[in-house]
Amino acid sequence: MDVVTEMEQVVRMIGLLGASSNGNELCRRLASDEIFGTGTLGTQLFALTNSGSWQLLGSYGKLAYPDGKKTQFDENLMTLAARSRLVETSTIKLDGQSVEVTSCVLLRDALPVGALVRVSAVGSYVFNPTNGTLKAIQDSGGLFLDSIGYRTVASAPEVKDASPDDMTARQMQILIEMAHGKTNLVIAQEMILSESTIKQESVKIFRAMGVGTRQQAVLKARTLGLLPDGLELKV
Repeated sequence: MDVVTEMEQVVRMIGLLGASSNGNELCRRLASDEIFGTGTLGTQLFALTNSGSWQLLGSYGKLAYPDGKKTQFDENLMTLAARSRLVETSTIKLDGQSVEVTSCVLLRDALPVGALVRVSAVGSYVFNPTNGTLKAIQDSGGLFLDSIGYRTVASAPEVKDASPDDMTARQMQILIEMAHGKTNLVIAQEMILSESTIKQESVKIFRAMGVGTRQQAVLKARTLGLLPDGLELKV
């Protein structure tokens, strides 16, 4: 790959990070963009938590690791990329099909804070930046994680993959009202429920999302793309 093409791709990659507001949106943009060429089967964004777990923050298409969570203490591609600071690729079997999995670590202050993972048809990977341009992508990825609430996810005492399926429609509505900055009393009045009910539902929301406060719940919900697009947080 010539230098001009590589620089253009790096600028494009950083632009995709800047245009995305949550992990799922970023993964969808990456999977659909020509930067990776044809053959993309799926993309995932992970954060590295303080407990050493790779926490899924967003995905689109095929999952590279559908069988459960990975940690930095396992021998997996994300851990390998975190150690080498390079783009790492391996061939694995998914649903009986050979696919390539590629991982790029994301950095903040030279420390691993996350990873981008791509699943693709064998032999289709075309974007492999060199050290100088790769570092720009890794640092931009770390800034993106911070912008969507990485610190809340990383420091949560209990890590859990949250999704709308983990909560009832009532709990999702309460979570959205929390994001609007409304107190339990106001939420109770608007939903025609008791304040005690709102408090009980809040505890269930925190447990489902692996957090301890309403601010952490709202920030993690934004990180995972669970809140409506365009919602301005007021927690």
